[in-house]
Amino acid sequence: MTSQTETRRVPFTSAQLKILATLASAVGLRMLGLFLVLPVFTLYGLEFTHSRFLVGLAFGGYGLTMALLQIPLGRLSDRIGRRKVLLLGMALFSLGAFLCALPDRFPSSAQIAALIVGRLVQGSGVITSVAFATVADYVPEERRSTAMAFLGIPIGAAFILGVIGGPILAGAFGAASLFWLTGFLGLGTLVLIARYLPEVAPRGLEPASMGEILKSRALLPLDAGGFVMNFFMAAFFFYFPLIVTNQHHVRMSHYYALLLPMVFISAFTMFAFTRGADHGWAKPLAALAFLFFIPSAILLFRPQALGFDPARLTAVVAGGTLFYIGFTGLEPILPSLVSRSSPESAYGTGLGIYNSSQYLGSFAGGSVAGALAHSREPRAMMVTLMGAAMVGSLMMLAARGAPPTPRRRT
Repeated sequence: MTSQTETRRVPFTSAQLKILATLASAVGLRMLGLFLVLPVFTLYGLEFTHSRFLVGLAFGGYGLTMALLQIPLGRLSDRIGRRKVLLLGMALFSLGAFLCALPDRFPSSAQIAALIVGRLVQGSGVITSVAFATVADYVPEERRSTAMAFLGIPIGAAFILGVIGGPILAGAFGAASLFWLTGFLGLGTLVLIARYLPEVAPRGLEPASMGEILKSRALLPLDAGGFVMNFFMAAFFFYFPLIVTNQHHVRMSHYYALLLPMVFISAFTMFAFTRGADHGWAKPLAALAFLFFIPSAILLFRPQALGFDPARLTAVVAGGTLFYIGFTGLEPILPSLVSRSSPESAYGTGLGIYNSSQYLGSFAGGSVAGALAHSREPRAMMVTLMGAAMVGSLMMLAARGAPPTPRRRT
């Protein structure tokens, strides 16, 4: 009998590698489009309104439609196949990006509304749960965290290129140019999926009922964890330009000097997290990752409480690094846990619910950050984030183990 350790060491087949490479490239290009605008979106939105709340609504708006459509599209992919749904999602994503580049073509009173609509359309192009469900279709569960990390390599590269290159491009060509680029990157993913992802017939199994998945005690804590993770992510990127530009007078074109050390360190810690997850430590490592968010929030909003000088950027770099370590550690682990806990006939549905929770977190994080940004006292946002991180950590520790899954022939 082959041991579990030996099973983990079995290499991916050539067919699995081809599918992983196609999905990784497509998802990476899409995420590059999103990450390009993250560090500068708040300042871009303030070009069209004085209301930080409306900017926060636009910032998180894409998360609202993503949350609403993840489940229907994930379930649709269980019925008609993954490839068709991936193509549809990327077409909508590109359309929304192009709309976000055009608010200045509208009357001034309607410009922020046009940006919000563009973000809502952009968010309707949801492919995350379907892409991860495609991985689950082809990769056995003992290698799934590694496969998710395989998808995370281009996502991590996109993260680095986006958050560093986006401010540079925005400084040179204007923030609207980032949305034009995002739209064309989305069209590029259409070509990749259409050309290289095989058309595979659905399993022919009746998907598990929504009620069964929504009531799953193994999935509920993971869904809540996805919500908290993206809540913190949206709040971080909403406040980042306000902190480093408004408080420390750093130009957008110089953001890379702050972000490079953050992403460089987290690139190494991500693989440590995923390697530990593949050896059975997924839940405790996820709980640990959430705990990194607590000192991160303190360093960003009240650094003097930890002995840092609020007039210096050291606290911002330290707080951002802790955020990146936690976020990149959770990003591959949580979907892997969800896929292990979902019924075999409903990977798309289970991951759709999880990603809906994620993007509801993005919407809530952007909206709450925008609402609290008018206050001169940052303590409310700090306490909110600390409480959310603690809840996320406790959810991971309380999560039940996934039920045993029958091994499938590959």
